[in-house]
Amino acid sequence: MIFRKQISCLMLAAIFALIASLADAQSADNLLPKYGLLPETEGQKAADKVFITGMDHVYHGDLKKAANDTAMRGWQYLKQGDPDDAMRRFNQAWLLDSKNGAALWGMAAVQADKEKLDDALKLFAEAENYVGSEINFTVDYARTVGVAAIARNDDALLKDALDRYQRIYDKDPQNVRNLQNWARTLYQKERYSEAWSKIKLAEATPYKNQLNPQFLAELEAHMPRPQN
Repeated sequence: MIFRKQISCLMLAAIFALIASLADAQSADNLLPKYGLLPETEGQKAADKVFITGMDHVYHGDLKKAANDTAMRGWQYLKQGDPDDAMRRFNQAWLLDSKNGAALWGMAAVQADKEKLDDALKLFAEAENYVGSEINFTVDYARTVGVAAIARNDDALLKDALDRYQRIYDKDPQNVRNLQNWARTLYQKERYSEAWSKIKLAEATPYKNQLNPQFLAELEAHMPRPQN
């Protein structure tokens, strides 16, 4: 029974890879979120049809599950440091289900890493309709708002970012990523004492080893660590 399950998983992976490669080969815009929302050629339309039909068959008509599994593959690629293949999978997930929050979130994360902040913020806002208050999503979204606030020197965005950090802290006070993002935004506004206060909160959690030593060194170079 286990052997049969292993064969089934391998066959599914092979089928998925074949279908995915057909779709990728036909699209010159697969590194743009939602394929750039550009008009499709006849070849691209045909490739999309092959992909959707194939996934519909593999997943027995459950395209929402197909989209979610495809998006999860995208996140695996992103965690491995491969944003291009990640975007290809996020686009395919979106093609299967345009309301798939994990795919929209993934696209936003890729664009944020590429400092394409306008695109990232729009995608985060859209993804929020489907992902909602999932903690890792809210942390990523707040961080990107903070980065955009600094890049644009935008006081309204800065307030939005700081409010988001506070709400996340109220919900999950031991979330070190949020506290470090909060501290980094304050640091970039030269509010060093406030940045240290967030680091102190982070260091009081069981997850303090997640803090970035390089960032701590940069902060200390601008203001020595407070003694109390």
